Amino acid sequence: MPTYNYGRFIATAIRSILIHGVPDIEVIVLDGGSTDDTARVVAEIAAAHPNVKYFHQTDRGGIDADLARSVDLATGHYCWLLSADDALRDGALDRMLREIERGFDVLLCNRVWCDADLRPMRRERWLAGDRGDREVNLANRDEVAGYLADSRSLGALFSFMSCIAFRRAAWEQSSNLPSLAGTHYAHVARLFAIGSRGGRFRYVADPLVLCRGGADSFRAGGLASRLLIDLQGYHAIAASLFPGDENLRRAVKSVVRKEHPWRRWVRARSETSDVGQWKRVEALLEEFGYASAGVHLIEPAGRMLRRLRRLVPGQVGAP
Repeated sequence: MPTYNYGRFIATAIRSILIHGVPDIEVIVLDGGSTDDTARVVAEIAAAHPNVKYFHQTDRGGIDADLARSVDLATGHYCWLLSADDALRDGALDRMLREIERGFDVLLCNRVWCDADLRPMRRERWLAGDRGDREVNLANRDEVAGYLADSRSLGALFSFMSCIAFRRAAWEQSSNLPSLAGTHYAHVARLFAIGSRGGRFRYVADPLVLCRGGADSFRAGGLASRLLIDLQGYHAIAASLFPGDENLRRAVKSVVRKEHPWRRWVRARSETSDVGQWKRVEALLEEFGYASAGVHLIEPAGRMLRRLRRLVPGQVGAP
């Protein structure tokens, strides 16, 4: 559980693990130099639960480095990544342990989208259809292509940390590509690498995680900055995973288009005044297969939305 300044949430996250009462479970909290009460909150829980282990860094290493270090600090055979603002659902740990006992190397579950107070709003599935659990051979090109075609959002491509578990030995044997450092998604390539080398990947249809809405730390720089992270990150991932397969690279980029429809880019343009940043966005939009004509229409549509927002404050927007 890599964290930074989530002291107001982290007790809920940790207790959602401990409440399962499963023995031999350790909780690793890696604090990237929080300035809030994270240390105190975790210390109070750890006093009663010695399997909760707190590690403090003076500086944030970035999500790629901190996520990798949190795994390095773990001693268990399997790791389940969990954001400090999310929580496990009742029965989630038992459900995932059953899959672990079946010998899978990488596991991905679905989630429940919640409001800022962690009250459930809707279930979210990463894959289209309702076919239940699914094992995918990530070393088989046709199965990878089929999985990408069925992917409804980037969560299917391991973008959402809290839904991912894996065998730690397989993680340690996979490559941590220097070219992806700082993209926020270095772990994605590492998980695909486990599968490409024969590791077993299982998609678990059950939503086992409660995701707290409104707490996206990547959003601190604004919507355009947040979306640019996805564009740059998955552009690098597609190139690193499938350097010789243009069709699979396009399939990865098509998942980004599903995740971020046109209306989201219009809203992002309406909210940013950073011209240089938006030029980088525009260049990548066409690279990701967004129609050129549509890309050029974002600018006037964004201006119109900005004007409407000024006329009717708080009433005009796009999801």
